[in-house]
Amino acid sequence: MMTKKELEQYLAKLEDFVPKVSAKKSKRPGRPKKYDDRLVLFLIALREKYGWSLRDLEKKAKDIVPKGIEVPDFSSIHYRIRSMREYIEEVKPKLLKVIPDIEDSKADSNTKKSRKPKSTKTAKK
Repeated sequence: MMTKKELEQYLAKLEDFVPKVSAKKSKRPGRPKKYDDRLVLFLIALREKYGWSLRDLEKKAKDIVPKGIEVPDFSSIHYRIRSMREYIEEVKPKLLKVIPDIEDSKADSNTKKSRKPKSTKTAKK
């Protein structure tokens, strides 16, 4: 798990990407966004870098992101990806350079369940 300070440093690097995303829909009516654009971009970049499914991303993000910071569920992430798809493709190369390598094996351990092979017993005749 990264510390809150480490996460804030990565999110600060994403600040350059946020105005373009937020400016597009800032004047629209409706409920305000629940999750910080920087955090959502961070999670999207992790997904792009590691090829995680949205459900895996949600589980791993809960291990990576410090306690006290709420992580969006997979459907919220999907909605935000859908609304920013063109922009994400445009900035993906720059965005992936900002994202850290996740070295914490705990992030992988919660989503990969080891399965024991079924024993092959021969039936008695």
